[in-house]
Amino acid sequence: MANFIEETQAIESVDTPFSDIRFSVLLIGISLLLALFKTQFVPSQAIGLGTILLYMIALVPLIYLIVKNQIINRYTLFALPFILIWCIDIFIYNNTLVHVFLPYIIVGTIAVLYVTSMHKVDYFYQAFIPRLLISFSLISYLKTFTTHLFSYNQNYSVYKRSLIAVLITFPFVGLFLVPFRNADTNFNNAVTQFMHYFSLLKLDHIMMIPVYFLIYLSLFLYSYLNHASRPLKENKTSFDTLIIGIFLGALNVIFITFLIFQIAYLFGGEAYINESGISPAQFAREGFFQLAWVISLVVIIFLVIMRRYQGELSIKILMTALMLQTIIMGFASLKKMYLYQELLGVTTLRYYIEWFEYFLILVLVIGILFTLLRKSFHLLLNLIMMLGLIAFSIVASLNIDYMIASHTIEKFKYEPSKLDKVMLTHLSIDALPALMQASIAFTINFSEESCHTLMQYHFGKCQRINHYNATHQH
Repeated sequence: MANFIEETQAIESVDTPFSDIRFSVLLIGISLLLALFKTQFVPSQAIGLGTILLYMIALVPLIYLIVKNQIINRYTLFALPFILIWCIDIFIYNNTLVHVFLPYIIVGTIAVLYVTSMHKVDYFYQAFIPRLLISFSLISYLKTFTTHLFSYNQNYSVYKRSLIAVLITFPFVGLFLVPFRNADTNFNNAVTQFMHYFSLLKLDHIMMIPVYFLIYLSLFLYSYLNHASRPLKENKTSFDTLIIGIFLGALNVIFITFLIFQIAYLFGGEAYINESGISPAQFAREGFFQLAWVISLVVIIFLVIMRRYQGELSIKILMTALMLQTIIMGFASLKKMYLYQELLGVTTLRYYIEWFEYFLILVLVIGILFTLLRKSFHLLLNLIMMLGLIAFSIVASLNIDYMIASHTIEKFKYEPSKLDKVMLTHLSIDALPALMQASIAFTINFSEESCHTLMQYHFGKCQRINHYNATHQH
């Protein structure tokens, strides 16, 4: 536990960016702006321009300190391009991954980057793994923040005088506003509409503004006041070679036994399936999901053992043998996936499982190299984290619904009665260009209402609606 909890400096002694009064004012302004956006401008049920702007505003304090070279975690900067790519994806595509899950991933990633931005780390992956056991004291943070904000320094008089100016000016603005409204009808209408907008704001939304303001400000304060040293030294304690040897030896035996059947399938193909006594579709379906879980479990076992791997020859041989067998199983699983797709077509889940297996096989190949070369476990995690971010960004940037519709329609173009119309009609509007080419009619009805509202405007959706006139049956 001592290795898990970092040494955190006392709040009072931490050198914070709050000594710059402009940054403190910026945090207050950004927190208030985020609260307003969250409660007033960002729709809860729609992903659009308002959501993108919310993410961009949330990153302003982080980018400000990066530009000022005040971020301690130097790897924070490398994560920002991925967030930008994901934001572009949710503004272009409408599939389930992008519109349902990716917003949570973006919010979570931004929050994690803030929490780890002031941590001294040695490795890239540590920027994405926060240590939540660091003490949290909101009252102390607010006290430190306000002490810096209202300290009597050479800039204090500027803000005091500005406040006095606002208090003097505000009554006179109201005084001159009355005759100006009576003097010009257009000006009066503009002011009336402006005031009418605020009168339409729901009371519950207004009451949530200070709540969200405090949440966002607390995140900023927690991030910038929690300096922690998180360097990791190479683990000098290895696992018991006898225990790990028996464990890996037993796994190798059962894997070799199962692999005999998989090799028979890889080289036997249809003949092996016929001998199994079940249909090709059932044979394929019963294989790839289970083998995907097996590959994932082997990757986890490998990472756990590698954490304390000290170059033991027996572990090197057994672990390498296990991963080689798992790679062969991965190819067998992929072959079953191809068979299943050939027979029944593709779906979102089948594509994602297929691509996930590609990634796992790549991790196993890298794992074999790192085991043989005795490379650092932390360098391995660095590489896996970077490859994972790149792979996920590529998958999120693919128009998967269009790929599914296009593949399915092409496969059954001579047998349109076999088309899975239910599946196709449940795809997002991204599939519309492919559906328009189908030989049978699909009822497509997408509302244009959000395209007329700035904060709900979604580029990909509205462009397709406008281009294909998708509000009627074709």
